[in-house]
Amino acid sequence: MLTSVAGEATKRLGTNRALLRTAHRREIHNERGDEVSRCTKGMLFVQNYAVYEHVVTECVRQLIVTVNSRQISLDCARKEILCMALDSELSSIAGGSQKKKWEARTTLFKKARSADTLRISENLFPKDGSQYRPPQLETIWSIFGLPGEIVSKPSLRGHIVEMVDTRNRIAHGSDAPDAVGGRFTTSDLGKRIDDTEDVCVHLLVTIGAHCRDASSFQ
Repeated sequence: MLTSVAGEATKRLGTNRALLRTAHRREIHNERGDEVSRCTKGMLFVQNYAVYEHVVTECVRQLIVTVNSRQISLDCARKEILCMALDSELSSIAGGSQKKKWEARTTLFKKARSADTLRISENLFPKDGSQYRPPQLETIWSIFGLPGEIVSKPSLRGHIVEMVDTRNRIAHGSDAPDAVGGRFTTSDLGKRIDDTEDVCVHLLVTIGAHCRDASSFQ
């Protein structure tokens, strides 16, 4: 599964580089470029973010598929994974009545220590409100017990924050794409495409290896 995700990410990033080359050609005759070139550069933040979000989402889906395929019992599973395996029960307690609260809690903790097979909905994603900023990756790392750091080098944390923040400002109408694009050179944006690729490759390699490790999730 992650092979196809990697292929799709490579394809999309290749498209981003082609768009950047188009913007660069338009700038050859005009140092500041024109509205089209500036808009293209601004929209590359949105395009880069789309690739990154797709990779994160599909990596989590693969983690869940792998966990489910292992047929791990709840009492033997990594404790942090239980927050996803028991998501429906936790949600029910949070939104349930006061009358049934203690009965539901008792049932939940009995189940958590049972030999029932762990199963997580493949559509469940552990959203933490950070909108795919570094804390979101840290949440994923914590739940699934992923090894190492969330990025291959510390500076990429700042890259993720900038990418998410800039994408949100454009998507929500706070900043016009051409205004954003006018603040960056094509060289600047080439580096950002490379950094996005670095982030995605690290996710795919780390999570792929974790899914192949027979001792993961326990």
